[in-house]
Amino acid sequence: MTVIVFFLLSKWIIRPFQEIISTMKKVELGRLQTRLQVRGKDEVAQIGLAFNRMIHQVEDLIVREYQAKFNQQQAEYRSLQAQIQPHFLYNILNGFIGLNRIGEREKLEESIIHLSKMLRYILGQRDWTSIKEECDFLAWYCQLQKLRFHDRLQYHITFDTACMDIQIPKLLLQPLVENSIIHGIEPLNYPREMKVNAQIHEDSFLSITVVDNGIGFNIDNTDKSVGLTNVKDRLLLAFPNGEFELVSSVGDGTSIHIKIPMKDVFR
Repeated sequence: MTVIVFFLLSKWIIRPFQEIISTMKKVELGRLQTRLQVRGKDEVAQIGLAFNRMIHQVEDLIVREYQAKFNQQQAEYRSLQAQIQPHFLYNILNGFIGLNRIGEREKLEESIIHLSKMLRYILGQRDWTSIKEECDFLAWYCQLQKLRFHDRLQYHITFDTACMDIQIPKLLLQPLVENSIIHGIEPLNYPREMKVNAQIHEDSFLSITVVDNGIGFNIDNTDKSVGLTNVKDRLLLAFPNGEFELVSSVGDGTSIHIKIPMKDVFR
């Protein structure tokens, strides 16, 4: 009889601690919504209440830190985008000045029409855009640049229909095309080609390439390019698992390859 009473008493005392340990293990696995069922008002119950308060505080801290990090990333993202827009417009307006100086009034009018379409795109409220819309914008931009460079600039912009609705940060690709034209093709006095392509590779990642056979440059000097640095930073802010690869050498042109896992994209 004594043994039975001792067994029941031990079970009554130990069970609450077993429940606490079980709950702690669940929390340790990341299940922060877990709460301990508290019974009574004894010391064990007080431990349980304190444990529940601690879990709630930890969960609240994680949420606040996540929100703070998200807000910081959004601020950085908008700052980087703002840096690109003035840089882009500065180069375009310089082209307009050149056309005006040589008396190309019709081409200047055509350029203004292209710019109005581009500004409508740039100043839109959306931070994200589809592959198709970004490529349409690049075509306007290249056509505008072609008014300056004539046959010296040959361009091809293509994308698979399977990826046309995939969303990317707006103006992500424009600085890459601008870099290709201004730094790769403009210094030369004979025709060069620039290609932009977007496609889904083996259903595993979105592949975007910007390639030119222009003059190329020393990749050790890439930090001097605001556009390329901002593109890489914006890519990784939007897609932390994304990849940005730059290959270039003087005299051999430049190739830029962006890879984004399909599991991270949305339409």
